[in-house]
Amino acid sequence: MRLRERLAELRKEHGVTLRQLRDRIEEQTGAKLSISYLSELERTDAVPSIDTLGKVSAGYGMTPYDLLAPVDSPVDFSGRGSEAQYPKALRALKEKGELDEEWLETLARIEYRGRRPRNEEEWLAIYRVLRAFIGEKG
Repeated sequence: MRLRERLAELRKEHGVTLRQLRDRIEEQTGAKLSISYLSELERTDAVPSIDTLGKVSAGYGMTPYDLLAPVDSPVDFSGRGSEAQYPKALRALKEKGELDEEWLETLARIEYRGRRPRNEEEWLAIYRVLRAFIGEKG
């Protein structure tokens, strides 16, 4: 997953507009990022500074690690984040007891045709197919 895709995914999950995100960032950090810049981060492969990533992650109430963990990177970030790095629908399935930690990690890496599942039903469908494929009961 590319950074721009992750940023768009987070904004949709949180149900906020670019204007609301800008306001959240300002409330949390005092920084004034423009709506056009936030939009550019979602539309292009712009490379923001670490400082900017920290401000954006604060706008979502998460750490920079949780924001970056799903992003393709040559750096191995494993083992240092929280569940905030996983999509909301996937976390909900774990909270309901439908997935264990190992499956959460495995499914979080799934993308099909450049996108990740968007809701619990899509995640469950993939989970069930994978379990059937590897021969596990459940």
